[in-house]
Amino acid sequence: MKRLMLVVGAVTITAAACSSSPSVVASVGDADITRADVENMVRNTDEGINDADFLRFLGVAIQWEAVEQAAAEEFSIDPTDEEVDARVNELVADYSPTATLDEYLEKANASEAGIRLYARQLIIQQAIEDELADDYTKPTLEDAAAELAEFPLDWTEVCSAHILLATLDEAEAVEARLEAGEDFGELATELSIDTQSGANAGDLGCVAPSGFVPEFAEAAMNAEIGTPTDPVESEYGYHIILVSSRTTPDEDTVLEYLDSTAKYGAVDAWFMASVEAANVVVPDSVGVWVTDPSPQVLPAT
Repeated sequence: MKRLMLVVGAVTITAAACSSSPSVVASVGDADITRADVENMVRNTDEGINDADFLRFLGVAIQWEAVEQAAAEEFSIDPTDEEVDARVNELVADYSPTATLDEYLEKANASEAGIRLYARQLIIQQAIEDELADDYTKPTLEDAAAELAEFPLDWTEVCSAHILLATLDEAEAVEARLEAGEDFGELATELSIDTQSGANAGDLGCVAPSGFVPEFAEAAMNAEIGTPTDPVESEYGYHIILVSSRTTPDEDTVLEYLDSTAKYGAVDAWFMASVEAANVVVPDSVGVWVTDPSPQVLPAT
């Protein structure tokens, strides 16, 4: 999926303001973006901004301008200075309730102009989400049930531990010791060739089985709770698995997730369509604007 660079990470590397040249490095519709506009997005240092970073920031500036124009034209969204001020204050408070703006900017390695642009984009994004709140196909409980049935390994949470042995003979020997009453965790620490989990009594945490190799995942889904499995062979060796709990969300929980995914998918599609539809011109001497596979400015050829 194509993604837009609409996150704070886009304005968090340091660079100098350089010469603050007024030269136009891109235009979006009737709006020009100058070199100074791009350079002023980042925090001043004694070092200059390199070409790769400049093009990256230019790509962000183009996307933000395209989104802002589309939001104003389609929905009359135009954040006020007061709204931007309030959003900046929220960003600072989220970082630390006692932080000053300067402390936040230093921590984020961003300029005040860059953070204000970012805050403006956050306001626009929220407004677009509100506008498109009902403009998507809503999933149903039947969809949730089908999701659970089709992808059980993704939705089930399994809390497990294992002892990994190199050979079947070794695994069977450990199995016999477990049946004789020895402690699973102590044997994992002593014998497991998975030394990372072994150091923690074999604990693998509580995760979806889809993150494991198929043989392990299937065994974890079917193991009797609280009883070590027979040795399970995988590409890594032989596992003896102990599942302590296994839970699956109900259909309402899955439906909530599917609904949120569909809603934000519609918002992402709107953002991407707005950027792709924008009339963007970048001088050949600066770089090449592309939207595939993702919106960005490539170095001039």
